[in-house]
Amino acid sequence: MIEANQAWEDEVNRKTKMKMTQSSLFGIRSARAASLVVLTLALAGCGAMLKVAQGDVVLKERLQVKASKPWNQFERGLADNTPTWTNEGVTVDALKFYVAIRDGQEIAPLPSQAKGIQPLVFRASMQPAQIVSLYESLLTRDGSSFTLDRLEPADFLGERGFRFEYSLNRKVDDVPMKGVGIGVVRRGELFVIHYSAPRLVFYPRYLPQVEEIARSAQVRG
Repeated sequence: MIEANQAWEDEVNRKTKMKMTQSSLFGIRSARAASLVVLTLALAGCGAMLKVAQGDVVLKERLQVKASKPWNQFERGLADNTPTWTNEGVTVDALKFYVAIRDGQEIAPLPSQAKGIQPLVFRASMQPAQIVSLYESLLTRDGSSFTLDRLEPADFLGERGFRFEYSLNRKVDDVPMKGVGIGVVRRGELFVIHYSAPRLVFYPRYLPQVEEIARSAQVRG
């Protein structure tokens, strides 16, 4: 009888684990489907994806960086026309270049059909904490949760700028993300290099490359 009861319990446990596995797979597939929807919307009007070869690259005719390894780049940026590079796919990791944003300009212009969304306008008089608040608002437009982990002075483009690091729980698929931004207000213009990726694998994998790109950055003109 004991052996029979044990066999019955084993069978129940097996079926329970099978149901949990099926449920997990369904959750993963649902998350992937949601990410695909986001990708489809984000890529509207982006143009082709191009390969960024190693060497010097000029962005928006004002910022020059050096890539030590190949990346992928969208021909015209995403919907807000921000130059965007990726290694694993734009819904996984994204390196964005905010180049020469002037006083009164939005850091990420909204599509013309966007309604009821507050524009995020840069002012040359802003302090680093205020600029970070703009990026927090940008990153949480979809309901994701943002935590600022660090904000500190940092050299960028030959001047004293700032660096911020944050954690983000992405609403669309509940993936824990990490991000870093390195920026400076130079002669009234904002320059920021921003990178985000899943916290556990891709962020630590590509962060050294991002920091190397930031160190290589130079302003043209």
